Amino acid sequence: MEREEIINSIDTHLISAPPSRTIENRLKHFLGFPKSINSEYINDDEQCSWSSNTLLCATVFLEDAVNYQCITHKITEKYLLIHRWCSSPMIKKIHQIMLIINLCLAFFERPSSFSETSDVRDKPDRINFPFFILMVVEGVTLVWFSIYIFTKIACVGIKQIQRRFWIIIFLIVVIYSLCEWFVMLVFLNQLYHGIRLRRIFRPVFMIESSPLMKKAFQALSANALTIIASISLALIHILFFAAMAMFLFPRSDNRPDSQGSTYFSTLHDAVLHLLVLHSTANNPDVMMPAYSDYRLNALFFIIFVIIGIYWIQNIVTAVVYRAFRGYFLSSIVNSQLRRRIAVRASFEILKQRTTHGGLIETRDTVPISVVQTVLNCASMNKWHTKWISERLSELMLENETINLDQYSNTMKLLDLNPKLSPELHIQTLGGNMLDRCKAICRSKYFDLIGTIFAILSVLFVTIEVSNRPVNTDYMDLVAFTLPMAIANCCFLFYFALEIILKAWAFGPLNFFRSSTMCILEATVAFTCFILQVIFLVIHGTPIVSMIYLEMVKKQKPIFSLWAAIKVCNMLFIYRLVRFLPASKNIRIIVGTIFDEFRNGGAFFGLLFSFYYAYSILGMELFGGVMDDFYIRYNKSNITICGTYEQLEYWPNGFDDFYSSIITLYNVMVVNQWDIFVDGFRNATNSYWSELYFIFWYLFVTNIGLNVCLALSGDIHDAKKQRADQNEELIVSNMYDIYRSQIKEPSSEEITDQLNKHPYINFCQRSAEGINLS
Repeated sequence: MEREEIINSIDTHLISAPPSRTIENRLKHFLGFPKSINSEYINDDEQCSWSSNTLLCATVFLEDAVNYQCITHKITEKYLLIHRWCSSPMIKKIHQIMLIINLCLAFFERPSSFSETSDVRDKPDRINFPFFILMVVEGVTLVWFSIYIFTKIACVGIKQIQRRFWIIIFLIVVIYSLCEWFVMLVFLNQLYHGIRLRRIFRPVFMIESSPLMKKAFQALSANALTIIASISLALIHILFFAAMAMFLFPRSDNRPDSQGSTYFSTLHDAVLHLLVLHSTANNPDVMMPAYSDYRLNALFFIIFVIIGIYWIQNIVTAVVYRAFRGYFLSSIVNSQLRRRIAVRASFEILKQRTTHGGLIETRDTVPISVVQTVLNCASMNKWHTKWISERLSELMLENETINLDQYSNTMKLLDLNPKLSPELHIQTLGGNMLDRCKAICRSKYFDLIGTIFAILSVLFVTIEVSNRPVNTDYMDLVAFTLPMAIANCCFLFYFALEIILKAWAFGPLNFFRSSTMCILEATVAFTCFILQVIFLVIHGTPIVSMIYLEMVKKQKPIFSLWAAIKVCNMLFIYRLVRFLPASKNIRIIVGTIFDEFRNGGAFFGLLFSFYYAYSILGMELFGGVMDDFYIRYNKSNITICGTYEQLEYWPNGFDDFYSSIITLYNVMVVNQWDIFVDGFRNATNSYWSELYFIFWYLFVTNIGLNVCLALSGDIHDAKKQRADQNEELIVSNMYDIYRSQIKEPSSEEITDQLNKHPYINFCQRSAEGINLS
């Protein structure tokens, strides 16, 4: 009887523990405010209490576990509150917004990217935004970054900062950016057109804010010497064959079209053209003069390509692939170790309590009611909170206290992914007519009918657009496309009805929460439906209007309502994706593609950072040079076939940020990238400009593409292993992919890491307990 009363009292406490869901609390939760801990917890049964600072410290450690964060920060009440606020969802969202604003400033700064074209021949009129407003916006972001980094330093401590490379880099970049920003605003103003280094350093702010991105950079830097050595081997190979070409194909004054006179006239030209041949961009042009003279001359180029591309380039690929091979697995192992350490630390803190006599004591167990109090105050997913609370309720049936093993096993529920265990309470159907209709709408055959209609709709749109006879009579067009247009219009009405019936059969919440694909399907269906209804109301027919055809004939760019319907209609082809996972091997490939885009943010973010900085560097080096070059070209009236001028590459340049991105993209594709090298060398009258494009080519082909290859191979192997174990293939994050390969850290390893904490002596087992002051 006494046991039941204890359980009932604890259950009552657990039910009443969560804060009331008032409008104020709902607003704080929506904005991401951390939950408050205002008072100590008193346990009358054990004649002891837990101070508010102890509960706060345990809560912060538990939140560190949720976010895979390190616990080596200060543990006084002031710094715990600051650290908790800095880790709150609201501050993280504000920081992300500031990062986006800071990076997007490159589009608005002079010269801005807002013009109809980037072609220097048209002398585009740019929208120039006020200099003072842009400087104020940038100043706000820099001030935020300053507050962010100095707060982080205050919470971690000066001594610990010395071991954190990225925080030091972040601090240096912030200080330099503020100094340059102040000089620009006060002294130089908008008349200054020199180099602005702070714009090149902006990606540092983004890299520091992403743990995975920092680890990707660390994986790259750890193998930098090996990568440089392998690339140097390729350059030595090119230099050797360039010297050999100078001997084998000497320059001839009598034959200006000979191999030595056209491609290998100097060592510089020989090295550059063989480097381009290494990318196959000028093959077979570079060998034609020599091959036309003597057929065996082709062996020189064939041997060069075989050694350079099929041997040395594969060595470079293997080196970079090895550098990132297993990167995700090692990263996840380290993240899980941090989570286990934080969970253990929170329990060690809760073991300390204050007796009614004022003495501090430490026990091996903690009341479950105290754990529930900490859980209610911690910021975490509602799904995790619910399941952990249910687990604690089950443990209370056995004992009112919890030990370390039970606490650790309970907190392992944080590892579960809510997306893999959706709480969809689908109603069980009966035998009446209404339930039978719902069963039909839930069946796979109903979904199959919609997919067949989607394929037919896409097919009709394709035929209607591709066979549109714009140069014939309009009545012929109506007679040709009217049946398909009417059928397609009926399909659009059916798709909207299909979504309504599925939402009715499964329940609106269950249907839209079951898959992101359902939300996409509903969005496309109702968008097409609304656009089609508007078109029918305006024109009275589903056929394309004559006005649109007249605009097309005059080659005037127009995106009409009819074109919007057809573009939206083509999106129904995504429903074919549902048939791809039918085979296990195809599911592995599809899962690899999805997870590479979903979880490759660290790799792609790192590549984007370099892309961004390199585009800004191109603006600083080559901004405006093509305008002067075009003026000189018009005066000379000399056109050489196959050059930058003859191919009319004038829209490519570095006059603004958008143009820089497109130009580097065109060079990245390595199709005629040597044309850009020659063009900008002639524009600047300097051979040094070639290094900019050569370095970009070497980075993209040797590091960028191979990093993506390593990412794809790593995910594919993990998928293959999950398929062999009959586990789910398409999951939402990398932790679920590698879950089966992760070994739990030993208790000794966790204890060893806890004992290294700079501000808490977890080894202390005296009556005074752990000092949190």
